[in-house]
Amino acid sequence: MLWIVLVLLLALAGGFLGTLLELALWVVVLLVLGSALLGLVIWRAVSARTGSAEHVGRR
Repeated sequence: MLWIVLVLLLALAGGFLGTLLELALWVVVLLVLGSALLGLVIWRAVSARTGSAEHVGRR
């Protein structure tokens, strides 16, 4: 009887920790995507101000 309760508690804790891990993973993914998007916006703004946006990567 006691081992059933322990198994259920471990399963519940594992599910909770899995949910926290998944949430942390989504936070990291969103931070990376947000940082990349912000960097692109800043790069575009700086390039447009200096007038060199159309010269990058072309010869």
